[in-house]
Amino acid sequence: MPCMSQIQKGEDCCCSGIRYCGRCIESERAQGIIHQKFLLVKSSDVISRQYGAGRTSSCSFTCVDSSHYGYCWQCNRIFLMHHGAFKSCADHEGATPNLDIRIEGLFVIPDFLSLLDEEKLVSFLDEPSSFSGWKHSQSGRRKQDFGPRANFKKRKLNTSGMRGMPKQLESVMEKVKSFVREITSKEYHIVEVSALEYTSENSSSIDPHIDDTWVWGDRVGGLNLLEDTVMTFVNNEGTAVDVFLPRGAFFLLSQGSRYDWLHGIRLENIKHRRISFTFREFSSDLDIDREIIQNVRKITSTFV
Repeated sequence: MPCMSQIQKGEDCCCSGIRYCGRCIESERAQGIIHQKFLLVKSSDVISRQYGAGRTSSCSFTCVDSSHYGYCWQCNRIFLMHHGAFKSCADHEGATPNLDIRIEGLFVIPDFLSLLDEEKLVSFLDEPSSFSGWKHSQSGRRKQDFGPRANFKKRKLNTSGMRGMPKQLESVMEKVKSFVREITSKEYHIVEVSALEYTSENSSSIDPHIDDTWVWGDRVGGLNLLEDTVMTFVNNEGTAVDVFLPRGAFFLLSQGSRYDWLHGIRLENIKHRRISFTFREFSSDLDIDREIIQNVRKITSTFV
């Protein structure tokens, strides 16, 4: 059976490795992944290797079973799921929670962003500006990144050409900082903001993954824009738990949800167009020059 290093990049898209999208899904490469004709990494491998030199960031949803459990963001409990992800406690009324499965440190805050604020953010991303704009990414996504560029394999940080954060992100970044500080009792220095666009026409998705632990810290925040969606969490045993994210919600990964669970979005859970913002801080153990860290924090605290 071929190994991962033998999986070639898609010819007409940005997909490589285990990723595929609407453009390449019928290719021999993608079909080999879907039907597991390659040796694919499991969720347990991602979790156990996240700190070592042989770190791998994600596994394929083709290696993950269907989601049988759902997490209720209102009561922070997990139940067997019969009719889709739980939108509220009313969806599991009378059911018995599974106390053996827990996603520690996960917070979902509905209505964090108003429709007007959402419209302003999306307009900024879609309209030409002095920033670089949308770039094609893997798995049918497009992206815009603000902050330092990290080379995860070489463990190097590129700060050349860095400028302040977009003025259009100032209010939402301040709101996120304030909320995370309040809920975790610790300052939250956002040094990177990543915007991702998912569309059903491109069969967009994001494989179960753990955000890099070399450069990014204990707390990862996210905003869900334009449509409700379902995020799937996967633990080292391969158990999949669906979490409903309302449109305009903020979610925070910390503690176990940050390190003991992978998170991703299946392509069938993108109905039309979804945009997400991810907010990241530096790891407290980041082994680079402290002057560089302070300089990045200073630059990303200014808005242009």
